[in-house]
Amino acid sequence: MKKIYIALIALGIIGVWGGSGWAINTWINASYRGTFGDMFGAVNALFSGLAFTGLIYTIAVQRQELQTQSKSIDMQTDELSLQRKAIQMQTEELGLQRKAIEMQTEEIKMQREETARSANQLEGQKNLLNLQTAMSVVNDLIQVKNKRLDEMKRVLPNERTRGSGPIAKLIENDGYGDVFEISENKTYIQSYLNTFFFSLSFIQSYDLQNEQKDILSDLVNMNTSDDELVLIYIAVAQNQHRLMMLKVNGFYPRHQKLTENSTKSSY
Repeated sequence: MKKIYIALIALGIIGVWGGSGWAINTWINASYRGTFGDMFGAVNALFSGLAFTGLIYTIAVQRQELQTQSKSIDMQTDELSLQRKAIQMQTEELGLQRKAIEMQTEEIKMQREETARSANQLEGQKNLLNLQTAMSVVNDLIQVKNKRLDEMKRVLPNERTRGSGPIAKLIENDGYGDVFEISENKTYIQSYLNTFFFSLSFIQSYDLQNEQKDILSDLVNMNTSDDELVLIYIAVAQNQHRLMMLKVNGFYPRHQKLTENSTKSSY
């Protein structure tokens, strides 16, 4: 209720109260005024009872309102509880999803590791197969190189050579008593050198690991005699490319040692 209505009711009550006093003084004889006033005692009691009844009714209404509010609060509490349980269930579901994602991630990681191991195994098998294939080719080239060496020795003259041993026999005699040192351009040595350096070029160009290339280079080195190595260095002395190939394939230290030994023996 608005305040202006309460004020009007209060003014109306005051007006009735003031008007009743004026009416009594005006219309009621002075000798009966006391008796007339006592007549309103019962009315006062009635109004007091009605006021008390209104108060009880008001309290009852307020009590009902409080009960309704309490039920509403209980419903809100239950709703909040349900929401909290729903949030807990969602949290648990998210936790399960997170664990599932972690398991999937771990599984993917294991699959990746397994794939990497398989790839490494395949790579290892490929490298081994490449080594076996290359070793077979290099062995065949070594045999061809040795045949070329035997053929070269057979066509060389056996007389009028300086010194002794295979190297001395690998010197060309032109038939007039003149002796010439071996050169890469000599026809009878080209086939031998081409085969030898083709084997070294094959080793470096084939799909091999560095360790495998070293193994094959050592294989060629072991199947090349000291006399052959001296001959090769004499023949390619002016060919920087082939000298570099010899160095890359590990022949240079051995040739240096042979040179040092030859120098010491000359003294």
